[in-house]
Amino acid sequence: MTTVRIPAGWPATEEQARAVQDELRTQVVLDEPGPPPGSGHVTGVDVAYDDERDVVAAAAVVLDAATLTVVAEATAVGRISFPYVPGLLAFREIPTVLAALDALPCPPGLVVCDGYGLAHPRRFGLASHLGVLTGLPTIGVAKNPFTFAHDDPGAPRGSTSPLLADTEEVGRALRTRDAVKPVFVSVGHRTNLDNACAHTLALTPKYRLPETTRRADALCRRALPDATAPRKPLADLAAADPARSWGRTLFERQSDPVTWAGRVLRAAADEHPWVPEIETALELAADRDRWSRGREVFELVRRGSAAEEQCAQEQRILFRLAELVGKVAHNEAGPPPFFDHHAGWQIGPLAWQLAIVEPDPAVRDRIADALGDRPPEPLDG
Repeated sequence: MTTVRIPAGWPATEEQARAVQDELRTQVVLDEPGPPPGSGHVTGVDVAYDDERDVVAAAAVVLDAATLTVVAEATAVGRISFPYVPGLLAFREIPTVLAALDALPCPPGLVVCDGYGLAHPRRFGLASHLGVLTGLPTIGVAKNPFTFAHDDPGAPRGSTSPLLADTEEVGRALRTRDAVKPVFVSVGHRTNLDNACAHTLALTPKYRLPETTRRADALCRRALPDATAPRKPLADLAAADPARSWGRTLFERQSDPVTWAGRVLRAAADEHPWVPEIETALELAADRDRWSRGREVFELVRRGSAAEEQCAQEQRILFRLAELVGKVAHNEAGPPPFFDHHAGWQIGPLAWQLAIVEPDPAVRDRIADALGDRPPEPLDG
């Protein structure tokens, strides 16, 4: 399994993401027919999320287009690279999907996405985005029609009806099983709509969804637990690790954990250059009305840390503390599900890592005062 980092310069805001869509949309190729159905390779891609742990797993499964037997498969796992925004889902998935495709030992041929291509409000869904970035022919086969209108196609398999944005045909509702709900097919890149529908029918000899999608979905769902499963229960780890045990006890006795986390971050950061992400985390901790934005702040800090991969160890620790402030604020704002409920256990040990490398004893004292405690002797080293 390939492990993926968020790419440097990856869009951090909706405005930036839409600007990327506007730029790349002009590169979509619509005047090629695409490979003939039943020939060469055809590859399905799909993703599975664990939002609580900030993890996404992607799978790519290559089939022989003539027999639908599996030729190759690959998975990748990484951090979720963009918040959930309808119409911008590609920015959450693309880095890990690209890594899964890159890990394949053979050419993927036509790529089938569980989503949209031109059938997208900005005419640039995942299938188009992926096609432009890879140069591969791509199509989107979605389970639902998004926001577009369509008439119900005829009951027999193979019946279609246009998927319409006003009068523009952006895709087709396609019946892949007699009298079963249709799927919604759209062009991604380097193919046309007739060919996309023909490929979809060739990939659905038994079931409503294409074999590419079914197999990629199953593979990424298997990969996700492998990527997120703890090696031991957290309580066992805490009992066996002095730092984790101390950090857990320290955090759990805080009556106002968000304010405490912000105070620790400020004490740790005072000897270092502040960056906007640290400022944002401190502002979050200081304003109870903003705690519900904790996940948003976490994602902002995470993207900032990804862009600063070459920074000094001390700065990386500060980024990590700022991420934890965001998680703790999200959890305190409620309601469940909680975001990495044990995140606060890490604040004490991380802050103390900074304290013990500082040559000035006054800095160590300041961090200890903010924490409200000092660690046990093995950690104090």
